[in-house]
Amino acid sequence: MKQLRGTTAAGRREIRGGPLASKRAADARARALASTLRELRAAGFVSRRSLADELNRRKIPTVRGGRWQYTTVVRILTRLGLFIPGKGRTNNGQTGARAADARATALASTIRTLQAKGIVSFNAIAHALNEREIPTALGGKWHPSSVLAPVSQTERP
Repeated sequence: MKQLRGTTAAGRREIRGGPLASKRAADARARALASTLRELRAAGFVSRRSLADELNRRKIPTVRGGRWQYTTVVRILTRLGLFIPGKGRTNNGQTGARAADARATALASTIRTLQAKGIVSFNAIAHALNEREIPTALGGKWHPSSVLAPVSQTERP
């Protein structure tokens, strides 16, 4: 039985301009998202999962119009040269530490403002962050013990 041209995925790509055209389109889409991704990373969305969640929250579609997943974020960051995949899980600890530092840096100005107003105890800072509806890294509520890392980040020289 003879297969009709264009009925398979490879055939459709061939009709549209071949695999090279789709790579150029993906590169163009990645370049268009580069500034948004840099802005999100500067705002403290460092992990690939948090980037995917934020892109979905902002209703920014993927290349095919779908939802962002961990893997699609990794692919776009790799295409832009913002992420270099390692072999296995060799850099997971370093990535987590960088993510925590980025979140602490993003919260530093807020915590300094609270401290200038006289809110200095961990309990009071946690309460103030919860009132402002600023989520923790995992999207939960602040507790005195979870305030410790961002506060120590603000006290660094």
